[in-house]
Amino acid sequence: MAGIFDYIPIISAVLFGIGLVGVMVYERARTRQSTEQQEPAS
Repeated sequence: MAGIFDYIPIISAVLFGIGLVGVMVYERARTRQSTEQQEPAS
C-alpha cells in the first residue's frame, strides 16, 4: 500500500501543471472572444 504514497508528489505536480495550462488556455480564449466582439470589459 505504501507504493501509492510514493506517487502523490508526482500526481499533485501533474495536476498542478494541468491546472495552470487550463487556466492559461481559458483566459486566452476568453480575451480573444472579448477582443473579437469589441465589447467594453465590465
